[in-house]
Amino acid sequence: MSSEATAGQPAIGAAWREAVRQRRFIYESALTALLLVLSVRLCAELMIFGQARPGAPLDDPILRAVGPIRLTWPIFVVIWFSIVSGLYCLAHEPRRLLMGLQATALLLFLRTIALYLVPLEPLPTIIPLADPIVEFLGTGTLVTKDLFFSGHTAAMFLVYLSTNAPRLKWFYLAGTVFVAIGVVVQHVHYSGDVYVAPFFAYGSWRLILLAHERFK
Repeated sequence: MSSEATAGQPAIGAAWREAVRQRRFIYESALTALLLVLSVRLCAELMIFGQARPGAPLDDPILRAVGPIRLTWPIFVVIWFSIVSGLYCLAHEPRRLLMGLQATALLLFLRTIALYLVPLEPLPTIIPLADPIVEFLGTGTLVTKDLFFSGHTAAMFLVYLSTNAPRLKWFYLAGTVFVAIGVVVQHVHYSGDVYVAPFFAYGSWRLILLAHERFK
């Protein structure tokens, strides 16, 4: 399906009926779901472990110059609107949706490794970004030491990369910038956590694209 098909996309049901006729798609979907669940649980367990161990505080000149300013609800509105609308757009393209979920699983795995290798201590001025949905699906507790790298910023940029809707892509890109600035201004993340997040998201997406091209 081409990127120009956004305005006249075929019905979601028709796209999925075509996709599920392929046995490989069924197997790949089941494996993707399994890997996604495992990566979520692994990252959640690591965040609980990281919350209990000491981390290194950083001297961030940007955080010393701004904030903290509470932007919790604007950040959540942008993130969850982007995720829900992005999933709806991708629902018209089952294989691209599958690739997006695979990139998400890979991104979570990379973040788990990064959190383990780079333990950091949040600033005393942090205004915690308590997302009730993430807490329910993940740890069930408020975590403040999941710093390197910014998962919210990376998730926003991955939505931007994976979706094909031309108009919404501009919103997702602007939303990525807003969330990146917001979590810094709120002292949730160091500026370096945010700076590297899009690179991890881009790397995850590119690796999935290359894997699909290699094993097509």
